[in-house]
Amino acid sequence: MSTNPPRILRCLCLALFFAISTGSQTPTPVKEIRIAAGKSADLWLGVNVSGNVSYAIRTRDGNNKIKMWWIIQPLGRVTQLGSLHDSGSLKIPDLLKGSVSAKLRGSATTDTVVFIGENVKIHNTATFHW
Repeated sequence: MSTNPPRILRCLCLALFFAISTGSQTPTPVKEIRIAAGKSADLWLGVNVSGNVSYAIRTRDGNNKIKMWWIIQPLGRVTQLGSLHDSGSLKIPDLLKGSVSAKLRGSATTDTVVFIGENVKIHNTATFHW
């Protein structure tokens, strides 16, 4: 008799390991958005999510500052955030503020790189029965 575990047992252990490791949530990668001087760019877009968006701003002239605002759908309402600098975190507008989706946009006066990360979850779920 062999002292090695049966092949089926090894396969079951491997399957369990992959199920556990792929079931855990992996962090989303940080996005890098380049904005040319005098231009605007979409920094982040979320639909039916809640949570926070983190940012880090780096400019060519070293002031590390850009103007940001939310565009909240379905009505296209704009919420100015003003001139933000260095790094921080923003709460995503939620349903109480009339938001089904929200887009974060930024405008730079000098060549800028913005790093965007997110910590989000699905806000509302709906089930349809046919």
